[in-house]
Amino acid sequence: MKGTVRLIEGLHITAADKRNILECIEYLRGEENHAQWLGRKGSAKRYCLTSDPEQANRFHVLIGETYRTDSGGKRERQSKVTIETTGVEPLPAASWQIDQGDLFDGLDNNEAQGPIA
Repeated sequence: MKGTVRLIEGLHITAADKRNILECIEYLRGEENHAQWLGRKGSAKRYCLTSDPEQANRFHVLIGETYRTDSGGKRERQSKVTIETTGVEPLPAASWQIDQGDLFDGLDNNEAQGPIA
């Protein structure tokens, strides 16, 4: 069965975001430390995700995006979404070298974080 992603909470995510999140999950399956930003080479978006301890197929995902303003300044925004997967085995337990709450508690589910210099 092919893996699928369904948005539970947060702003819109694209089909490319869904494919990239599935690839991140598969990549993290072989990693001991899950606290890392992952993304495709040349892409403006990066993903950091953690599995929900209460529901096996639910993940909290931070999406970081780098963009340029009209005046050419480089900016970054972050948003948090919660997704649910089907057809994907849950991630094994892994170590977090930083406090997981520091990453995910600072952002509101419905609002992207503004420009960061």
